[in-house]
Amino acid sequence: MIRIREVRLIDETGAQTGIVETGEARRRAYDAGLDLVEVSPDARPPVCKIMDYGKFKYALKKKEHDSKRKQHQVQTKEIRLRPKIAEHDVAYKAKQARDFLLDGDKVQVTMLFRGREMSHMAVAKVVMDTFVAKLADISKVERGAKMKKRRLGLLLLSTAPPKPHDTKKHDDKKHDDKKHDDKKHEKKNDVKKGTEDAKSEAPPNPAEKEAVPPTGAAAPTEAQKPQT
Repeated sequence: MIRIREVRLIDETGAQTGIVETGEARRRAYDAGLDLVEVSPDARPPVCKIMDYGKFKYALKKKEHDSKRKQHQVQTKEIRLRPKIAEHDVAYKAKQARDFLLDGDKVQVTMLFRGREMSHMAVAKVVMDTFVAKLADISKVERGAKMKKRRLGLLLLSTAPPKPHDTKKHDDKKHDDKKHDDKKHEKKNDVKKGTEDAKSEAPPNPAEKEAVPPTGAAAPTEAQKPQT
């Protein structure tokens, strides 16, 4: 219920009408068969628009739903390294980390030490620096390297814009799977129906007939009766 005396009105065509009395705005909305909706209540005077309120609520709900569906929740992915890791393994793990960072996730880089590898800390730091340098174009160090027990770890934060998450492909895949299941179900029903038709059209098996005594047989004559 709009209780203020005057509003800034936008008509059903989207044209700016200017400041009018609220009663006049209601009358115009009634004549157009639409609703008077307050679209900017904080303005002075508030902005009202003549529109279909049901469609307006549906559009807002759909927009909110699409916005939530496209949101990406940031996760922390872990990449583990070793001081004696091979160069091609470093490149492979860097490629994995790049995919995570491009998706907008954080990457926890962890260097694991076993046995006497703790004595080769300089080698481990070189490997760690090389790994971070491979991703310097799309990331930055959010938390520097820290040693915890036998693990050396740092956290990388993505600086590249995240890739758009295409939900259409997922929806199309669900649609294709449903279509495939429907076709499979129809094929199964066709096979079942064909089996039933074949059974109904098959000739009866004489061996399955029950032995029924003949009806209407003539009674034995006097000559055919056994002699006593």
